Order: sequence, then structure tokens, then C-alpha cells
Amino acid sequence: MADDETTAPDDAPQEQAVAAEGQIDLTQIRVESLMLQVASELMSIGAGQLGMIPEMVNGGDAFQASLAIAGAEALIHTFLGVLPEGTPVPQPVEDLRRALAELQLAFADAIGAVAGEAAGGAPGTTPPPAPPQAEPPRPKIWTPGGDV
Repeated sequence: MADDETTAPDDAPQEQAVAAEGQIDLTQIRVESLMLQVASELMSIGAGQLGMIPEMVNGGDAFQASLAIAGAEALIHTFLGVLPEGTPVPQPVEDLRRALAELQLAFADAIGAVAGEAAGGAPGTTPPPAPPQAEPPRPKIWTPGGDV
């Protein structure tokens, strides 16, 4: 494989991991890089399923979006859980956490919109709040001096 100048420096160890005969040199693969890359890819898939990526074919599957979001969240959480105490969170991980939070909000909005449509509301609206329920009367409690 010829080197070109468009390859990011972080990709070099991954490319070097594939040896001449198709064997993988596992010593060149950084697990943390792989975890964060997979989390990023899962978030992209989740965003596509939510319709946030217009070019994505066959989007609109809430289950797939939910699964992708949960997977990305688990990977990020695992990565943060093994950082030594007092270690600052790397900026790329902070960026992923921020993007994940935005994706989770978009998912909640999408689910709310679907629930609104199912309840008979216009698309993109939330159902009206339920009327407040009157509190049931409290049962009387027997005391030696009479009912309270």
C-alpha cells in the first residue's frame, strides 16, 4: 500500500498493523483508539437511523438507533472507567460525550414526536398534557379518640 499525504497520523499504526501476508500485528493496535472509533461509528449509525444524516439509506429504525446509542455510551463509559484517577479526560473523549448527549436528546425528541403522532397529534408535536387527577379521599384512621 502506497503512503499518501491524506492519511491522518493516528491512522498510521492501524495501517501498519496489516502485514504483507494479510496477518495483523496486534501489538500495533491501540484498544482505546479502537473503542473510541467504534463508539463514533455507532453514533453515526444512530444519527442516520434518526434521520439526522439525509444520505443514509434505510434510516428510521428506532430500535437500531437505540442500540447504537447504548453501545456508544457503554464504550465511552468503559473507557472513562479505566482512566487512572485524576487523569484529565482527553478532548476527543469530551467531544464524543458531547455528541452522545446531543444524540440522546435527538432520540428523545424523535420518540416524543412518534408518541405525539400515535396519540393523534400533528406530526412533530407533543401530545397535550393529561388533565390533573383529583386526589382520592384519604381513608379515615381509627384512633382511641375517634376517627381522623
